[in-house]
Amino acid sequence: MTSIAIVGSGLSGLTVAHALQARGHSVVVYESEERVGGRMLTDRLGDTHVDAGAQLFGSMYTRFLALVEEIGLQDRLVQVPGRDALWRGGRTHEVVYGSIASMISSGGLPLGTKLRLGSTYLPFLSRHSRALDLHSPEDAAAGGLDAESIADWGVREIDTAFVAALVYPQLGAYYGASPGETSAGFYHILARDGMDVKLYGIRGGVGEVPARLAERIEAAGGEVRTGLPVTSVRLTAEGAVVASEAGEKAFDAVVAAVPAPVVLDIVEGLPILLRDWLGAVRYRPTLSLALLLDRPVGPRFFGLSFPEGQTNVVAAVAVQENKGVDLVPSGRGLLLVLPTPEAVPSLIDLDSRQVHDRMLPEVIRALPRVQQHVVRARVYRWPIGTPIMYPGYLGHLGAFRASNLEGSLPLVLAGDYLYGPSAEGAVSAALDAVRRLETRLGQ
Repeated sequence: MTSIAIVGSGLSGLTVAHALQARGHSVVVYESEERVGGRMLTDRLGDTHVDAGAQLFGSMYTRFLALVEEIGLQDRLVQVPGRDALWRGGRTHEVVYGSIASMISSGGLPLGTKLRLGSTYLPFLSRHSRALDLHSPEDAAAGGLDAESIADWGVREIDTAFVAALVYPQLGAYYGASPGETSAGFYHILARDGMDVKLYGIRGGVGEVPARLAERIEAAGGEVRTGLPVTSVRLTAEGAVVASEAGEKAFDAVVAAVPAPVVLDIVEGLPILLRDWLGAVRYRPTLSLALLLDRPVGPRFFGLSFPEGQTNVVAAVAVQENKGVDLVPSGRGLLLVLPTPEAVPSLIDLDSRQVHDRMLPEVIRALPRVQQHVVRARVYRWPIGTPIMYPGYLGHLGAFRASNLEGSLPLVLAGDYLYGPSAEGAVSAALDAVRRLETRLGQ
């Protein structure tokens, strides 16, 4: 039986371990934190539960949804209405998440922008549909759509309101990125896939998925070792030696399912071309603020997003009791507040009270009934947060797939930076890592 170490217990690492175990391999998962799941975190706050990172999953996430069914959580999937709102002109305008058609019919965009969406952008997405594949993002680069930012493309091809009121809220709220640093090709993929999307939540919280994966891995004889940081990975002719506070242990191979900077920090003897490739992967820190309220705040929508320039620090507010996944008991309210990409660097190192004091006034401006009803708050931080899909990055992914940079190493990479910052990206990268590893092992 082949022994394989998996470093990292986020969704990608646990999916790798689960899939390898199903193929007859022995697995040990190492995790530096005291819990599994990475950004798929459901935390208890008072008598409620909050999804502090990942929120919802689209119907285009076919590999993630198949995994949910495979591990027996299909009964926990809940289709949610996808009712969101955009703050513009001092009021909320309700829209359907990700739907350009909904934006065209709402008051959230100027009339001229809506006309150009219908006459220019929807036909553009249709013409380029074959190059806009969530599961093959490098195709957008091959189609010439990855060379500039969506900010530059949008201002030139549509108008400034398209970037400020449509692109900025979506990227800032759900991907922690700004239009100026995001590949036009990546945004076009999101726009195309979001046109007819159905949205799902997980009853009991998104943390049910990594928890179930870890449970199944251990039930089948694998190990999931939390609170045990890996200090180094040494590649040898026989495999890999993983060092941690528990000592050194030899494996036939290792899967590094951690962010690229961590791979560079812990893996010894990486080939220079692979080191250079990993060094070009960029991240933004990620932060969220949960606010427990002694009453619901009242709006019908789940997510409230803010166009560029409408706020200084808040990108979006997610009303957790409106998600429909049984996180918040009756009579309570729970908000998750997400900062703008520009504000995160100034917030990430502040203490929790300072973060609360910076963000709460902007929440109250849009949702006045929040004032006087906050009974508890908690800040969540991921210093290495979401990978940035910058202009040229989709081509960077294509180079990784075409060049076999891992060569014959007993090391395989996994993580959402290899596809895109989403649950689907994490699962896709995991399944691809399993395929590459088994090919390398001759199985």
